[in-house]
Amino acid sequence: METTDLSHHILSRYNEDLQGLRSGVLQMGASSNTAAKWREGSLLGRQPSRRRGGPAGLPGERAGVAIDEDCSRILATRNPTASDLRLIVTVIKTITDLERIGDEAEKLGHIATRLANLERPADRYREIKHLGDLVGEMVHGALDAFARLDTEAALAVARRDRIVTRNTKPSSGSALRS
Repeated sequence: METTDLSHHILSRYNEDLQGLRSGVLQMGASSNTAAKWREGSLLGRQPSRRRGGPAGLPGERAGVAIDEDCSRILATRNPTASDLRLIVTVIKTITDLERIGDEAEKLGHIATRLANLERPADRYREIKHLGDLVGEMVHGALDAFARLDTEAALAVARRDRIVTRNTKPSSGSALRS
């Protein structure tokens, strides 16, 4: 397990800036995960009275834009060294993925709204629930690895992603492979 201490700079403001980036990503990640779980619950019928609404604080482009602007400011004013530069690049890539999670959660909400009046199969989208649980665990694991700057935990999440990707490719007669 490799972790990095972010409190190694002479300027405490620089340390605060880097810590602020990490905190922003973790908050955005928690919000994205909550939105995805809520939308999944809407699709599966667990929030029948709130299908058209959603939880407060859905992730959006504003959070990502603010974090991206902070990254640009740090790059322009602090001239980060290798480890700090890797952190900033990771943050920029992560917010893009978190925004995508939020977008997909929004799509799930629209699907749930359209399906609200249709008859549902007896298993109530069992495959979607299983896949949603796997992906939710992966997002949680990725955010935990990021919070601890644990590369081994991040690699474990990446290995799980291959399993999910392999199991979501359409096959004849089924949306998901067994």
